Amino acid sequence: MTLVDVAKNQVVKISGLPLDEMLSAQLLEQGFALRTEVALAHKAPFNGPIAFRLHNTKISIQRSIAEQIQVASM
Repeated sequence: MTLVDVAKNQVVKISGLPLDEMLSAQLLEQGFALRTEVALAHKAPFNGPIAFRLHNTKISIQRSIAEQIQVASM
């Protein structure tokens, strides 16, 4: 399952990051680290960005990036 598949307010743990090292490094800087709990806050219409809550903040990322982040349900 990836971050795109998460239902609103569902809490999941990140289990895998993208294979692209540059992208993974950027995500780590934003707080998307392995075993981090994240929850879906909002999906923008028309395949827009997706916002997630993690570490008491809300961060939005592109849908194409969210499709590359593997998660496990809790």
